[in-house]
Amino acid sequence: MREFIEDNLKKMVKIDSVSEGDMSEIVDFTTDLLKKVGLEVEVIEGEGHDPVLIASNGNKGVCFSGHLDTVPIGDGWEYEQGEIVDKRMYGRGTLDMKGPCLSVIAAAEELVKKDVPFSIIFTTDEEVSMEGAKLVADRDEAIDAPAVVVCEPTEMQVVTQEKGVYQFEIKTKGENAHASMPEKGENAIVKILPILTSLSRKNNIPAEKNELTCCVDVVEGGEATNVIPKECRAEVDVRFPDHFNKDILKRYLFDPIDEDYELEEIQYLDAVKLDHDSGAVQKLLELADTTTWSVPYGTEMVRFYKQNENTMIFGPGRVDVAHQPDEYIELPELVKAAEVYIEYAEVMADSG
Repeated sequence: MREFIEDNLKKMVKIDSVSEGDMSEIVDFTTDLLKKVGLEVEVIEGEGHDPVLIASNGNKGVCFSGHLDTVPIGDGWEYEQGEIVDKRMYGRGTLDMKGPCLSVIAAAEELVKKDVPFSIIFTTDEEVSMEGAKLVADRDEAIDAPAVVVCEPTEMQVVTQEKGVYQFEIKTKGENAHASMPEKGENAIVKILPILTSLSRKNNIPAEKNELTCCVDVVEGGEATNVIPKECRAEVDVRFPDHFNKDILKRYLFDPIDEDYELEEIQYLDAVKLDHDSGAVQKLLELADTTTWSVPYGTEMVRFYKQNENTMIFGPGRVDVAHQPDEYIELPELVKAAEVYIEYAEVMADSG
């Protein structure tokens, strides 16, 4: 199993699959690999989402979820893409999350031999929109599953809670004038500053699982040093726990703000909190000999949870090395994850 994972992950990492790019090569490679382990694969394509791969062995088995798209490679790498040093493979997607997807495929090969029911859903737009997962979340493979396991890296802990995501653009407008005569214009940058200051005060650093973060991550405005700016915009990222809904969140963020501004939503995803005592959670905790964890980021858990309340996150690797130079995965941990997936699929099939 280690050789299967290592050889194929090295190939997958070298395939460019940056979100919103051309996914045909990674889709073709993964489809062929799934067929080689004995599965029929359906590739769903259409407007508004990137391709989604679905494969099943029997009915009503555990559904394993993953994504094949990545963020850009970026600069500052010490290691080559796919390079192995001390049992670690480096490269964009090794951790997030082609590596965990290979654990699923390796598990699938054994589960097919044992004729254990299970299904796989791999998307290709998780890093940008999660529209693919939203499209297929009401499929029988997900709805009828005794559990949906989103195989994102969790250091082999069972995640039953993830924060919601609210991303938006704030825009202020003013009027141009020569900088030597500011009284003849209206400065859009000056107008946005108290708004951003108010929002930044809502940021909890470091944030516990029941606290909100509010980060101003993009600010653009101005035309020249000697021109009063007529427009300024900022993009803000908010992560919030489950006691917020959208209405409460907006009141909390914006009610104290008196300045004029325009607000445009970029993305909104609900927070998710699973019943820790559910049988599906307890069985995975037992098999993996691990603990539960709450994560501050969003995953496709939110898409599947709306259709199947036994949706949780469990996978190999440390998420804090994702989205940065020298992303890596421990190869033995990929094998361990595959072994847990096999055992969990077997036990949950028997539970039905």
